[in-house]
Amino acid sequence: MSRTTSIAGEPDRLHVLDVLRGIALVGMFFVHFSMFSSGGNASDKLYQSAVALLFEERFWAMFAMLFGVGFAIQLRRAEARGGSFVPNYLRRIAALAAFGFVAHAFFGFNVLLGYAAWGLPLLLVRRWSVRALVIAAIISAASANIYNTARVAYGVSQRGEQVVRAQRDSAFAASRAFRKANNEAQDATSYRAVFAARLQHMKWFYAQSWSFLPVNTFTLFLLGMIGLRLGIFDAPERHRRLIASIMLFGAVSWATAMWVFPALPRHTQGSMVRIMTLNGLQYGFGQIREMWLAFTYICAVLLLVAYNPQWLRRLGMFAWTGRMALTNYMIQVAILDLTFSKYALGLSVTPLVGLTMAIALFVAMALASRWWLARFRFGPLEWLWRSITYARWQPWRLTAPKVAVREEWAAIG
Repeated sequence: MSRTTSIAGEPDRLHVLDVLRGIALVGMFFVHFSMFSSGGNASDKLYQSAVALLFEERFWAMFAMLFGVGFAIQLRRAEARGGSFVPNYLRRIAALAAFGFVAHAFFGFNVLLGYAAWGLPLLLVRRWSVRALVIAAIISAASANIYNTARVAYGVSQRGEQVVRAQRDSAFAASRAFRKANNEAQDATSYRAVFAARLQHMKWFYAQSWSFLPVNTFTLFLLGMIGLRLGIFDAPERHRRLIASIMLFGAVSWATAMWVFPALPRHTQGSMVRIMTLNGLQYGFGQIREMWLAFTYICAVLLLVAYNPQWLRRLGMFAWTGRMALTNYMIQVAILDLTFSKYALGLSVTPLVGLTMAIALFVAMALASRWWLARFRFGPLEWLWRSITYARWQPWRLTAPKVAVREEWAAIG
């Protein structure tokens, strides 16, 4: 493992991943606070446009890719120890599903439960070659186009095109009606009503095609695994050209999806299958996406660290937060829900005020994380998650002398 991405106190830990998780977390802060903001002047609208352009989906994608990296690291360490991997991993996924259920049902955020669901198929591909993983990622990214086209083709062959069109339009209308009614129900002043509405949303959400197709989450997991296998996280200084190429691809894909694709005329003539196939091919068949800007963000950090390892220290605030990413994420969603929901504080703020709140919350979490990790081995939820994974309580407090602890943290911040 390269000294570039680790520190002397913990040579087996890739601290660049902590930095990246922290950056992904603060990006999600900006998105979430912007999402709960409204009104304002021209500057507020400009800021929200910037969030939509540069942040939405990009940092969620970044977070998901880092989960794939983490999975690959766990597998590598288990193989190095020669111990059993699958039982521990299944317990880890079950614990993540429990955290995800709490986040969705109690606070209205669905990311973690999806991670848990798509973490299971990673077991099937854990020993695949890089080439096989790349092919799997390409097919996974195209899965929505493949599934929707195949479903329409089958429906047309069995029921006719007019019937399929009518059924599709009816399904779209029903989905819009449900979302509208459910959003109104979640806007209630009674938490009991809000909780019931969120359970209904979960029932609907996980039955949608984006939940059971690998098009997003699983694709990002695979990309994270591929990145670790290629060595760009372990030793970025050895792969600068590859990292720069990935960085450029992310920016070009984002720009293409943002500005080129919308300018192209859509195919509207012919059968439904022909229209869907041609439009799918014209828009990259799932391979060119706005969210690939996450590649650019990740690679920018890797290149900084590759050229000067001191960037690990300079970005230390993100590392503190990223090392407790699960705890900080759960605290964030709880604070968001209690701050903006009508059953609690019900605050209404403009986007720029929301930006100020996001920055303040992140700084507070960074400082709290640094204080905590100077005394304890893991964040509170990370400790619980790790204890469930290994089916035994993990060491809680740091046992090293205070001087050694201070020296270790000085190395990254």
